[in-house]
Amino acid sequence: MAKKPTLRDLSEATGLSSYTVSRALSNGADVSAASRKLVLEAARELGYVPNRAAQELRKNTRSSIAVITASTSNYYYLDLMKGIQRVLRASNRNAVVADIAAEGVYTAEVEDATIQDLIQSRTAGIITTLTLSTQNIRLLERWDIPVVFVDSAPPEAATRVPSILTDNYAASMKAGAHLAQHGHTDWLFLAYPGRWSTRAERERGLRDAAIKHGAELQVLETENDSDSAQHALSAYLDSSGRALPRAIIAGNNPLLHGVLTVLQERGTAVPDEVALIAFDEFAWAPLLDPPLTVVDEDSESIGVLAAQILTRILDGQLDAERRGQAPVPDYRPEDRREVSADLIVRRSCGC
Repeated sequence: MAKKPTLRDLSEATGLSSYTVSRALSNGADVSAASRKLVLEAARELGYVPNRAAQELRKNTRSSIAVITASTSNYYYLDLMKGIQRVLRASNRNAVVADIAAEGVYTAEVEDATIQDLIQSRTAGIITTLTLSTQNIRLLERWDIPVVFVDSAPPEAATRVPSILTDNYAASMKAGAHLAQHGHTDWLFLAYPGRWSTRAERERGLRDAAIKHGAELQVLETENDSDSAQHALSAYLDSSGRALPRAIIAGNNPLLHGVLTVLQERGTAVPDEVALIAFDEFAWAPLLDPPLTVVDEDSESIGVLAAQILTRILDGQLDAERRGQAPVPDYRPEDRREVSADLIVRRSCGC
């Protein structure tokens, strides 16, 4: 096991005193800009992360985990948190939410800063709904912080990290086949950026379904928030020669909100003029007029599975520490799973 870097290691690497290094890391006013830059560069190279909670670490019960989301406006995360919290309460643990793509906008800088903060606060484990960089996965491994991915795939290099993923290809094929049953052959998929790994399989499934059923699929990409979706769809429909598609598939809840806004503004009747399907069930989908047909991933059950895996790993780390062993996360092959999604048919598709 690689030794975790210490303040003394930073002092030796920079030639500065431990006091100066500590003050530089805490942004002390009595440290020169040159010294601070030298310390921060050395910390980055060594993988050193300051410990803001040393006292808590000594009495660590691995009781606090973080759930990384990508825009909390997505109802998928609300049901996911229900499942996570249900499991954590039974083990006297709690969860905090860290949104690294507020309003649907992702930056690597926010991801890096969030991971640093979570390590500094000595978070016991992480459930993440967004693919993290390989560098951040390695940093978390160095600090023995287990990670479970849901809704987004781990980076390719993280071959052992647990994940609970949905078979989005099969789910998209179901949605396409249902549209074809209604005789709809002109489809528009309003999609979020490929930074969210589910995009690729959803688009691939819809493309293959279109080919299979003789339909034409247009893919319109937008940022991952309702305002961007509204503007993108409006611009698409206003462009020269664009006819209203016979069916629209919204990539998630925020994009659906944008679609509904555009259709309402234009007085477009659903499903008489355009059929509508969206990914991810939410509580008020049956209450819309007409009730909405959705691809249901059952994110609450996914949250339960993810929390159960993480709880087992954390309990194993506590046992290892009691035996005087290194608390290396115990990842198992069965921790990587793929679950199916259902198509909940309501009237927005034409049924």
